[in-house]
Amino acid sequence: MQSPAEFLVDDLLELPKERTGDFEPFMADLFDRYIKLVQTIERGSLLGKVLSNRLPTIQAACQGLLKTLHLALSGDRPAAYLELDSTLMALGPHFDSLCPPGDMSEFVNPMYRFRMTESTPFLRKDIFHIPFELPHYIKEMRYSVAGLPCLYMGGSTQVCWMELGKPDLDKVSVSRYFALQGTNLRVLNFGHRSQLLAAQVHLEPHLFNGLSRDTAFVAAQVACWPLIAICSMRVPDRSSPERPEYAIPQLVLEWITKTRAFHGVRFFSTHYDEYIDSPKTYMNYVFPASSISTQGYCVNLKALFQLTEPKTWTELKTLPMAIGIRPYYKMRGQVLLDLEDKFGKVEDSLLKLPTGTF
Repeated sequence: MQSPAEFLVDDLLELPKERTGDFEPFMADLFDRYIKLVQTIERGSLLGKVLSNRLPTIQAACQGLLKTLHLALSGDRPAAYLELDSTLMALGPHFDSLCPPGDMSEFVNPMYRFRMTESTPFLRKDIFHIPFELPHYIKEMRYSVAGLPCLYMGGSTQVCWMELGKPDLDKVSVSRYFALQGTNLRVLNFGHRSQLLAAQVHLEPHLFNGLSRDTAFVAAQVACWPLIAICSMRVPDRSSPERPEYAIPQLVLEWITKTRAFHGVRFFSTHYDEYIDSPKTYMNYVFPASSISTQGYCVNLKALFQLTEPKTWTELKTLPMAIGIRPYYKMRGQVLLDLEDKFGKVEDSLLKLPTGTF
């Protein structure tokens, strides 16, 4: 048996993972091991009892997700969606505990978006989502289906760079996005990692002595771990057209567009071997268009965000920097001076630029 803190730091919970062999049996085995691990949690503390009591929810979620995956990979997407919808509805109360209460605009700000630089300067609209009249440019990605425009953003310029495959920075343009307050922005939050929660449980055990929001938060993370895990698997061969790892997250995005329960989803990048101390640094955000037209841009997304005029990386390096909360790039408490110089200074320059719409 093990304490809640010991459970949360178990290697099994470390994400992202990369499959060996076929995806379906890999996930079935991972879920089976997770269920067995949950059964080892000591019930001597209130938190231990709360986590142990989530076992039926976890078992049902694992069963629903595996059935969804099988249906999706068998080509029956409508049936897969219905199965996922049932699973997500059962997990719904836990989603609320994973998200900060109320408007999440302050929680997500600032965000950044990259585009490869072209011969002509970009305007704000050029660094928004791909316009409706160009659906053929929209390819399938982890949280993306072909033809549906989405806004993809990162919590730092470094994570944007990583997601684009580490392009030459002198060939990119970037804008800072600002989520407007008072819009009741809701983002499905898959961005927490169990190891960070374990540190809080270990260092501040008094926060979990009662049925507090902190207790509910950890319980929600444990209950939703199978969903977060199946949406966070690395693709072993990114050149392969077969990417079963994308099946469930794409259906999650479809669920968001249909239910309107959230504006988008927040999730950690799979491109890091070791994460920087600040969780925001490696966060990704996807906001699908919800007001579809034949041309132009989603009016609902335009009402949620403002953005800076896009600047080339070269331009940003010459602009004055804001006095921000630096240093931002640290690992195990040590400042990463190379990343501060490469990305931090540009982010400070972006903080000086005004935001607007188009």
